[in-house]
Amino acid sequence: MTKKLLLIDDDPGIGHFVRKVAEDLGYEVHTQTEAAGFLRCFDQHRPDVIMLDLTMPETDGVELLQALAQRQCRSGIFIFSGYDARICQMAFQIGQIANLDMREIIPKPVRAAKLRNILSAV
Repeated sequence: MTKKLLLIDDDPGIGHFVRKVAEDLGYEVHTQTEAAGFLRCFDQHRPDVIMLDLTMPETDGVELLQALAQRQCRSGIFIFSGYDARICQMAFQIGQIANLDMREIIPKPVRAAKLRNILSAV
């Protein structure tokens, strides 16, 4: 069965990069640049893996973590952000408190080889 990955990041270039790496590993990849599209895509596809940026123009990753918890999300969630490490850690802990399957914080920028290793282990 093909694993599904859903990425939300307001930078389309990041989406293209993640898509290339993940598709090479056999993932079905969906990318979104805004929260409403992300939540619709989540509801439609129920991905195995979510990569979540914390900073976007109209929302933030913590709000999306709360929305995922309300939807009883069982996806493995990776915080994928160039934001301050302490903020990323706090968001990660909020996800854990909400009983989400928080996997790892992946700081940006990330090399393709590291992302490949992380996604291969899922």
